[in-house]
Order: sequence, then structure tokens, then C-alpha cells
Amino acid sequence: MQISGRFIDDFKTDRKGITPPLPAVLRLVPIGFYCAIAVAILLSAVFLLQYRIATQKRDGHRAQAGTLATQTANTLSERTALEVQIKKAINLQTWVSGSRPLQPLVVEISRSMGPKANILDLSLVRDEKAPAQVALSLKIGTDSVRQLDTTLEKIASQQYRAFSPTQTLGQGELDYRATLVRQGTKQTSPADPVQ
Repeated sequence: MQISGRFIDDFKTDRKGITPPLPAVLRLVPIGFYCAIAVAILLSAVFLLQYRIATQKRDGHRAQAGTLATQTANTLSERTALEVQIKKAINLQTWVSGSRPLQPLVVEISRSMGPKANILDLSLVRDEKAPAQVALSLKIGTDSVRQLDTTLEKIASQQYRAFSPTQTLGQGELDYRATLVRQGTKQTSPADPVQ
């Protein structure tokens, strides 16, 4: 059924100065405002979550850096100790290599001891500037001078010749000191390089 237009009452006032209704597009402004508030709340929550994650990572990295610093300090101390051991080993190797030519001489001196004689003190000192010279200091526990002669023969068999020998006999001990020079080796002066 259709109602004719003349029977409908118009409740709208005809007053002047009343603004017309807003266009339909402007109805989106309040919707955009509420959406902006919701997005701001969401972004704030994401920011706080990311801030907490970043803080935890930072604290983890700081703890890891402290652990690494401790490990580095331990490694450096172990390395220093290892370098000290290496230096000692090199010094020992150098000493053994330097004493190798003297080993046959020491063996001959010890083998020259008779049944009633023993070595109380034996010292062999070699100078860096004159490696062919060896300062011998020998203390033998014996009353016999023949024991010293036997020992000197054994030293001579190793191609060493004694210079400036001194011997002292007293109270069952024989003290002998001499400079031994290896025969057949070239003497080097301090100015010459050692080969």
C-alpha cells in the first residue's frame, strides 16, 4: 500500500541557520580516530615487548662478555705458564746440546775410578767465548796419587790437554783443578765468531 505524500507530516523544522548534515565520507573520521587509538595501544604493547626482549638480550650479552673476559684471562695465564715451560724446555735443550761434547769426558773420568776411590765433586765449566776450553775441578776420595794419574790418562784419551794444573792431597781427599783444552780444535778469540 502506498501512502500519498500529502498525508505525511514533516517533522523537520524550517529554521534557518541550522547546518546541513555532514557528508557520508566524514563519518569515517571517528572510526579512524578509534582505530588510531587501538593501533597506538597495539604498537605500545609491541614496543614494551620488544624492549623487554632487547633488555634480556643485552643482559645475556653482558654476562657472556664477562664469561669470555674470564676465559680470556685464564687462557692468557695458561699461555704465560706454557711460555715459561717452553722457555725452560729450550734452556734444558740448549744445556743438553751444549753438554753433549762433555759427556764422553765425564764417562771416562767416572770409569777411571778404582775400587778404593770415588768422586766427591766434579765440576766442568765451559766459557761461551772459548768453547774448546773447559775448567775442570775434581775432588776424589782417595789417598793414592796413582788414581789421579789414571784419571789424567783417561782425560788425555779424549784428546784434552791440561793447562795450569793444581793438586792438593790431604785427609783422604785429592783436589785437582786444571783448564782442559781440546786438541785438534781451532781456538777462537773473543773477536772471532763462534761457529
